[in-house]
Amino acid sequence: MNGVLMRAFGVWLVQLVVIVVLGGLRDTYLQPLIGDHRAHQVGTIAASLAVFGVICLFLSWIGPASRAHALGLGAFWLLLALAFEFGVFHFIVGVPWSRLLEDYNLARGNLLVLLWLTVLLGPVVCFAVRARSRPSRDAHD
Repeated sequence: MNGVLMRAFGVWLVQLVVIVVLGGLRDTYLQPLIGDHRAHQVGTIAASLAVFGVICLFLSWIGPASRAHALGLGAFWLLLALAFEFGVFHFIVGVPWSRLLEDYNLARGNLLVLLWLTVLLGPVVCFAVRARSRPSRDAHD
């Protein structure tokens, strides 16, 4: 595995830890206060914001050279996340497919798609913001 791929995998592990910790906090503290459905909604928004922060924090360390590379990075992370989610929760924990897929039902207010869109597109957004904030070379020439 090359250095960029190793760094990308390491940042995905950080994202995973953040999501798991926030999920535990959601189940322990938020769910008893506001109920399961609303806690999942709030938790998904919080996880999306936290993951976006992790992406922006570590993106320059990974060093995508272009928006296309940043999108590829997001696609890599999304594939890892979906493989983890369905692999662990269905095949190891035993959650039925119907229950797992219910988390994607936007019509019922389930927002997991928001988290996966953040994972996929977060690198592109952070890359674009970073590129716009850099002074152009023309201004210095």
